[in-house]
Amino acid sequence: MTGSWAGRPPLEIRTADLPTQDRNLMTQHRISNWRTSIFALAVVATCLVVGLVVYARSSGPDGAASPEAVVADYVTALRDKNCGRLADIADPENDSATEINRRISELGGDRLVISDRRFDETASAAEVRVTLSGQSDASPYSDVIWLRRIDDAWFVALGPHQNSNPKGTL
Repeated sequence: MTGSWAGRPPLEIRTADLPTQDRNLMTQHRISNWRTSIFALAVVATCLVVGLVVYARSSGPDGAASPEAVVADYVTALRDKNCGRLADIADPENDSATEINRRISELGGDRLVISDRRFDETASAAEVRVTLSGQSDASPYSDVIWLRRIDDAWFVALGPHQNSNPKGTL
């Protein structure tokens, strides 16, 4: 029973058989549907672009407001074994995943107690050298970390820079 309903042949409407007024109405209806479809597509595309821009600006590392704040976040994240927070404050231009895991395993938890933080300015206002001292597993501990400002946020340089090449690999 394809093409029919209850044994009746399918109804065919040819626009040539319709009066001019009805043909114009059908043409206007098709144009209206076409315009509505284009408008809906434009709205969806605009929403998609706006959503991607908002996502791109909101995703990624957060950094911290100041060098002192990023060092405090760094020490707290190590103490809490919080890989996610370390990734948020890690310099986005560095390959930090391996270094984050290494530092969490070596220094994470209650092993690290920082008693002194020395901030040294560098030739660039966008970089700060920080010397951390204290104890790790009851032994003396000292480490130097580098901080970098990107836009208005401060980050810890963990791992090698993405654009660096070991000697002889160029």
